[in-house]
Amino acid sequence: MAPSRKLFLTHAGELAHHLVRAIARDAMAMEFVRGYAERHDRRKVVANVERLREMESTISREALLLIAAEVRRLLPRAFGLSRNARSEDLALCDVFFTEFLEALGRALEWPGDEAGTEAQAFRRDLETYSKWRERHPIQQAARNAPGADSPFSDRCAILLDSAMMEQARHAAREFQSDLLRLGTRIFGQLGGRPQPRRSSGTTARTVESRGRARAVRDGNKEVRFERKPAKRASRPPRH
Repeated sequence: MAPSRKLFLTHAGELAHHLVRAIARDAMAMEFVRGYAERHDRRKVVANVERLREMESTISREALLLIAAEVRRLLPRAFGLSRNARSEDLALCDVFFTEFLEALGRALEWPGDEAGTEAQAFRRDLETYSKWRERHPIQQAARNAPGADSPFSDRCAILLDSAMMEQARHAAREFQSDLLRLGTRIFGQLGGRPQPRRSSGTTARTVESRGRARAVRDGNKEVRFERKPAKRASRPPRH
């Protein structure tokens, strides 16, 4: 059976674009913060506009770190590699992931003079997320297992509402699950083969009937063309 998807290096940039658009540009993090403030009547969380923007930016970055760690974990399977794959085969995953991180930096539009520093800091924090994800590969682990709190839930809770840490941490865990589902869905759609469009029976019959009607019209034209010369030949010659 032919594979249903095939990843190419260009998909790394596509993945980065979709993730940044969903989390940062479509204000997913901002909706989470505002929803928390409204649900728990913590209006002072969103009272300061400058702090709100900084919080949105930082939580968006943490969300991208979380999903990037998940992408790294999913790559071998996406390329059809087993856990015992050879190092040269796994190198393909490394190339894809490196391109993904570079595309992520471009999509985040880091300032030119800070791009190198930002990239290094992102990779450093990514290692923390990746190690946690390796220890807890099941998506719901951080919500159910005591002591399995991810870097995301802790960091997000401190930013969100340090005065109500447990409440904020619980909200962050729920948001984390949403983010992991989002990242898995977007990643899973890369390289998918489009489904062929099939004509319905009604459409097929309509096309067939139109073809028959056209054939009848063409046949009538041929009959008329054959009759016209005979009709002209029967006319008496003019004197």
